[in-house]
Amino acid sequence: ETAYGRNIETYAGTLPIDGEDRKVDLLRIGRVVLAYQTPDHSQTGFWDKTAGEWTSAGDDYRRAVTEGIRIARKQAAPSLLELPLPAAEVAR
Repeated sequence: ETAYGRNIETYAGTLPIDGEDRKVDLLRIGRVVLAYQTPDHSQTGFWDKTAGEWTSAGDDYRRAVTEGIRIARKQAAPSLLELPLPAAEVAR
């Protein structure tokens, strides 16, 4: 359980994008980020926990997700990735 929150992995999946089921590479970074990218790199997005749905990220994060997938596959050395993160919430 502890390792799950601290590792990075990628795996293939299918997501409904623009009303069509598309093959995607999913990137999970700990419990912080779950992102997807189509194999042709034309579409990139993230799971929005607040909205409970997949959200397109446009071109802003395409390169970072591509690099994250390469790192998870051990095709690139670990490096800093600039990805959108949900804002911290105040504990109640």
